[in-house]
Amino acid sequence: MYQRLPSKTSQLTIVELLYLGRDYPLGYEYFRPRLREAFGKNKALVRDEEIEKAIERAEYVKKDGAVEIEAL
Repeated sequence: MYQRLPSKTSQLTIVELLYLGRDYPLGYEYFRPRLREAFGKNKALVRDEEIEKAIERAEYVKKDGAVEIEAL
């Protein structure tokens, strides 16, 4: 059986990405729905390795500075 990673991790990541999205070149109204869609695609992940990989992708986007929502 798998162990679910804390949802706080993903909550912090989405909040931080939303904060960075304020400065997205196409605007926050463009950015927010696409971020929600990207996180929605990953909501069915159940294996810890898959979840960690998705979190690492989000961390990469966050760390890059120039937020690329398509990278998610």
